[in-house]
Amino acid sequence: MMSDEDACLPKQQGFDTGNRKYYHAPLMSRDSYVIDSLAFAREGRHKTGQMPVSGFERLSGLVCAPSGDVVFAVTGVRNDQGESFLDVEASCELAVRCERCLEVMSLPVEVSGRLLLVPPGMPLPDDDLEEEEFDPIHADSALALLPLVEEEILLGMPFAPRHEQCNAPLPLGGAVKKSPFAVLESLKTGKGTEN
Repeated sequence: MMSDEDACLPKQQGFDTGNRKYYHAPLMSRDSYVIDSLAFAREGRHKTGQMPVSGFERLSGLVCAPSGDVVFAVTGVRNDQGESFLDVEASCELAVRCERCLEVMSLPVEVSGRLLLVPPGMPLPDDDLEEEEFDPIHADSALALLPLVEEEILLGMPFAPRHEQCNAPLPLGGAVKKSPFAVLESLKTGKGTEN
C-alpha cells in the first residue's frame, strides 16, 4: 500500500525521461568555457552562457541561498594599437542578507568589465595604469572564462548590501533601550541641573 507521502512523488523513470529533470539542458559543461584568449580576441569572437549561482564556488559562499542563474557574455576585442581585450558582462539576482535589518533580500547585480590580455612572458603593466578602464591579466591558450565572470560579479557587489528602507532589528525582548547618552543630550539642551 502506498503512503500519502509516496503518492506526491513522481514515479522513478530514466535519467532524462518523464517529469523528473536531473539537469538543465541549456547549461554547458565548464570545459566549453575555456578559450584560447589571444585567438578569441584577435578573431572578435563572442561567447554567451548561463550557469547556476551554485556553480560559482566563491559567489555561492557569499549568498544566503545559491539559487538562480548567472547570465554572461564575453567578447574578444582588438584595438588599433594591436592590444587584445576581453569584455565581460554578467547579470544575476542574488539572495543576500541585508546588513541593517538582517533579513534576506534580493540583490540584482549587473556588471561589465574590460580585461587587457598581456601576452605570456610579458610583465603585467604597473598598478599606475593611465587607463583605469581595464584590468590586465595574462593571456592563456586555455583561459577559463567562468572565474573571470565570477570575479567581475564579486567586484560589482556592494560591500554591505542593504534595503533602501528598513529598520535595525530590536534587541531581545523587543524593548527599545534608553541611550546612555540621553543624559548628555539633556545637558546640551539646558534641561539638566545646574550646580
